[in-house]
Amino acid sequence: PFVIWLFLNAAIGRLLPRFVLTRGELLTIFSMLWVVGALPQWGWSDYWIAIVAAPSYMATPENQWADLLLPYLPWHALPELTPRVIDNFWMGLPKGSSVPWDGWIGVTIQWLVASMAMLVFGICIVVLFQRQWVDAEKLSFPLAVMPLDLTEGVDGERKVPNLFYSWLFWVGFAVIFLPLLYNVGTYFFLGLPQFILYIDRMTLILPEPFGSLTFRVLPLVLAVTYLCPLDILGSLVLFFLLSVVKLGALNTIGFEVGESGQQLRGAEILSMESYGALIFVAVWSVWLARRHLKDIWKQVSTGEGDSADVRLYRMAIAGLVLSAAAVVAWGVFLGANVLVAAVAFSGMAISFFVVVKLIAATGFPYLMPNWAHAKGESLITDLIGSSQLSQQQVVAFKMFTGNAFFGNIRLPAWPALPHHFKIFSLRENPRRVVAVVLVAFPVGFVVAVWASLQTAYEHGGTTHLMLAFRMIYDQTTHLIQNPRVFDPGKWAIWLLGFFEAAGLAILRSRYYWFSLHPMALAFQNTQGTNIYWFSLFLVWFVKLILLRYGGIQAYRAGKPLFYGMGIGYVVAVIVSGVVDVIWFPVEGHRVHDW
Repeated sequence: PFVIWLFLNAAIGRLLPRFVLTRGELLTIFSMLWVVGALPQWGWSDYWIAIVAAPSYMATPENQWADLLLPYLPWHALPELTPRVIDNFWMGLPKGSSVPWDGWIGVTIQWLVASMAMLVFGICIVVLFQRQWVDAEKLSFPLAVMPLDLTEGVDGERKVPNLFYSWLFWVGFAVIFLPLLYNVGTYFFLGLPQFILYIDRMTLILPEPFGSLTFRVLPLVLAVTYLCPLDILGSLVLFFLLSVVKLGALNTIGFEVGESGQQLRGAEILSMESYGALIFVAVWSVWLARRHLKDIWKQVSTGEGDSADVRLYRMAIAGLVLSAAAVVAWGVFLGANVLVAAVAFSGMAISFFVVVKLIAATGFPYLMPNWAHAKGESLITDLIGSSQLSQQQVVAFKMFTGNAFFGNIRLPAWPALPHHFKIFSLRENPRRVVAVVLVAFPVGFVVAVWASLQTAYEHGGTTHLMLAFRMIYDQTTHLIQNPRVFDPGKWAIWLLGFFEAAGLAILRSRYYWFSLHPMALAFQNTQGTNIYWFSLFLVWFVKLILLRYGGIQAYRAGKPLFYGMGIGYVVAVIVSGVVDVIWFPVEGHRVHDW
């Protein structure tokens, strides 16, 4: 939608200049859309409605949910258990019936309030660290710089982005748009082969036991990661390729870690190593900000310094404490005890914090931890052990850390926050800047849930939601039947990753020529790097050549080319979608995917 407005606004600027949107209004559209971008169908809302509607209807003797789960589920946080609400959700509405909104209003409000607490916690975290990231660590914020560059010139006399007057921008646009436009033509002429480079993943099968390599060229990734520092790009690619070698070696040896029945093998071992590195990156980030945090505490406790800063930081710390308490209380409301809820929330907050900072540093939006680590689940199941938890605690813990609460692996809202505060000055107008987020998120949540429910009741949830809920409940029954115990072997792998990352950080701080970044170890074998390592490699290689032979001037000159590639891709997706709506409304065509 932001790209649509860029072109529409340029046309309005020529024809009806009085109605043209300002640069600030366009950037507000961008920020609000990003805050809610992970909420709609098959982002978060489909997972949430499927999970909360599934247990009573999908319980069978085979899956044992009735015995192991149903007595312990937080029914007060689930929709009304009546056939008109649950049966019709899965099978579709009878003719003449309407969607039973009343059965969902209460539960939607509950989950929204809990999610708002998690959002407020994220806002407060970013407020406390933003100045450190901008002034001291000088993160690049590519996903804020790109929309700023794309809207530069909108408030001038021509009312058109300056980039639209760059021939390199249109070269990049054409390189991507024209092949995808050709693909749209193949919708009507079935004998024509498609141009698959920008839409398909290609797989290279490696010799045993090294598995395979995925090659994916996604123009959007090329566009935004062009602004990523060269050392981080190279580190991400190198550590991914090393992980392929390590995985092959582990599979060859047959190495495994853990007690009988709960061993980690192959990719699971790499995942635990990465988790140790991720926790170190969090600790390291706080350590780097120690002086900044000390200054904040001095301002908050004494009132010294700029009154606007004192007021902002006091509100941030108060909001941090209150929102954390509210999220933990939500875990207790779901049935967990305070300790379990607090530990799970701590793991969740640490992972989210690291992801948010590193997306701000790289512009790589697919930088996502392994799902077991994203919400603190493995902290309890693999490191601490679940054998001391009752069935009630296990069920509540999985509901709290699963896809139902605050998104799935695509984290909602949080990654947008530091970029939103980079685009708009939090210090000059904190109320309005924060209000944009606090308005966009609940509106986006309600609209997304409404759309998901409407689709489920019209077509029947069994047609498209069966995979959205099974994992959490099947995993919960498995964990109840196979409790995990404290395991020194898993701690050893975790500590290995922690100290490996620490060694990389020390080497970076001591030797200017050492460029490997510890964050790459934390994401060495995750979904994002697995799929997009080749796109990252292409950007790294081009930037390396430009900087080595043309310097910073050549790098800056290349920005319009890469921006044009990203915009060309988005416009092609829009064109394909419009064609499908008009001529192929039933079957459609795949044009954008992982």
